[in-house]
Amino acid sequence: MLPALIATIRMEAKTDMLYVKPMFNKVKYWVLLPLLMAISGSALSQSMSKNIYFWKLHSVTGEARLLGLYREQERIGTGIDEYQKSAYLSGGLLIRTNSSFIHPNFLTLDLDAGYFPSTSRDNFIVVPDQAEVRTLKKLDIGAAFFKQKNTTINLFGNFDESYSTRENLTDIKSINKHYGGIFGYSNKFLPLTIDVHKRSWKEVEIQTGRQYTLDQTIFGARLSKSFSSRDKSELRYSHDENVNINQNLFRVSNTVDNIDFTSHINLDAKQKYNLNTLISNFNQRGFTTLQRFQASEFMNFQLPANLTLFGNYNYYNINFGKNKLIQHSVNTSLQHQLYKSLRSSIHFDYNKINHTVYQEFNTKSGFELNYTKKIPTGQVLISYRYDRYHQDYKSDPVDLNITSEQYVLADNKIILLRIPDVKLASVAIKDSTGTLVYMNGLDYILIETGKYIEIRRIPGGAIANNTVVLVDYTATQPGAYKYDANSHAFNAGVYLLNNLISVYYRFVTQDYTNLEKTEFVTLNYFTQNLVGCRLEYKYISAGVEYDNYQSSILPYRMMRYYLNFQKNYGRNLSVMLNGNMQDYVMLDEAEPKYQKYMDVTGRVIYTLYRQTTLNAEMMYRKQTGRGIDLDLLTAKTEVTSIINRLSITLGLELYRRNYIGEQINFKGAYFKLVRKF
Repeated sequence: MLPALIATIRMEAKTDMLYVKPMFNKVKYWVLLPLLMAISGSALSQSMSKNIYFWKLHSVTGEARLLGLYREQERIGTGIDEYQKSAYLSGGLLIRTNSSFIHPNFLTLDLDAGYFPSTSRDNFIVVPDQAEVRTLKKLDIGAAFFKQKNTTINLFGNFDESYSTRENLTDIKSINKHYGGIFGYSNKFLPLTIDVHKRSWKEVEIQTGRQYTLDQTIFGARLSKSFSSRDKSELRYSHDENVNINQNLFRVSNTVDNIDFTSHINLDAKQKYNLNTLISNFNQRGFTTLQRFQASEFMNFQLPANLTLFGNYNYYNINFGKNKLIQHSVNTSLQHQLYKSLRSSIHFDYNKINHTVYQEFNTKSGFELNYTKKIPTGQVLISYRYDRYHQDYKSDPVDLNITSEQYVLADNKIILLRIPDVKLASVAIKDSTGTLVYMNGLDYILIETGKYIEIRRIPGGAIANNTVVLVDYTATQPGAYKYDANSHAFNAGVYLLNNLISVYYRFVTQDYTNLEKTEFVTLNYFTQNLVGCRLEYKYISAGVEYDNYQSSILPYRMMRYYLNFQKNYGRNLSVMLNGNMQDYVMLDEAEPKYQKYMDVTGRVIYTLYRQTTLNAEMMYRKQTGRGIDLDLLTAKTEVTSIINRLSITLGLELYRRNYIGEQINFKGAYFKLVRKF
């Protein structure tokens, strides 16, 4: 059969010189075997010769750009008062092509290439003037073999060099090289995917000179299998070698091997009884040594009589440095739904940890009630939750090393490290991958609040707002202790006139009993009363909240006001305005301290004509308080007009920043021409 097919190809190649080059007649038969994989059975018919060629170009698109920029910037308060004028002019061409070789199902090639040279002139008052040429480059290549077959091969290569700004405060140059391949074998028995990635990344902060580099090689494989329509299992393996060099030329090299197995099983046809399994083994070697084995099982059973049972078991075996941790945790909950108005549940959690330097045992049990009642013109929501927490900790007074503890840094939230008595010099903050180490004083600041440490990100640093970070630190542990905690939470809300008016109240309290050897333990006795009112009418949402948080660690009183406005006036005008203010009175010391956060953002989009649009944006942020003083105004106005395939953009930019005594005043104008083809 196979020789006959090869003979057919060879005969038809001789009869059609337009698509098949004479050189193919001299190619050995085995070279054509991959082609047989790519060509469908119908392609071996009499019309096959029309589907074979050496190279065919399917599409060419792209755009030509011209960009001009002028800006003035004044910096005051860094020891040198600086005034700068800059002018930039850049242009370039971006081309995107799609083509194929021999056959559409044999090899398709996507090629994106861009070249944007630019010239700039900077005039300074304090430092010497300078002129430079900036060249932005971009090259993306993607090759797909046999994309309509069970066996697929995808190769890619990406290179780009670009300039950007971070929060309009920090200029950044980035160089990124990324290439690799993905092999896929799709079948009913055991689908397989293998991928290999190589990445080289360098980032330079132009004003500060800080540099970050990352060299990374990743190998991954994935197998998936279903034995029936009720189950699905997947096995994943990855090997990651990365070398990171931070701003202090400190080299961090790690090798990570990770194996994950996940399984989902429906025990019945109606999917009322489900089991989910996760088994993971993480092994990191190099600068940071960490081995973590995890096994988790989650079940969800919908029982008769409107009962639902949830259960979760986790096992951890972690080795980091000279320390070892073994943990068992169980979380269970039984819920009941009575009609549509009352949902009740009971829960029990169990947690046991054996660490090299301590042993910890804790349980939490309680119940929760949620009641909904319809009333004339609205509804009432009431909930109550009670938890009893038992903590038993055994250890000698030692220094405890915490590794990769996760936090989310947000500008309008107070973030404290979870454990007191932290050694300030031991705190190190990394990105979510653990490879990029942030710098104290440029990316974040640490504020001592009693026995706790508060973390604040610095605007314009490498940590974006609402970003997950990992924190390493060392804390002094007081030794063995034991206690029980009782927590009550009550919520009530009245929602009237289809949520036009909402009034809500929250009461939470926590205290402790059965204390043993807790003299050196910082326990958080607190009572919180929060009351709020919200108004929602069509395109307006406004509200006010009062929060009285009486705590033995960080007491405060807070007033919050917010207003949101969003409306479309026909198809031509869209207006958005959001305002938020949080006014804190910190009560943790003899004299009250004040912290205030205010944010105002606005945006207007107006279509002047069918192809001409005005876009105006504004953001104002003000923070006051110890170590957080910030006054920042950012505004941008842009007009874009499209004439056939020509796009014309004119814009103005402005921002004013005053952060802890350093002032930056910036204004700029730009234009952009883009011709697409």
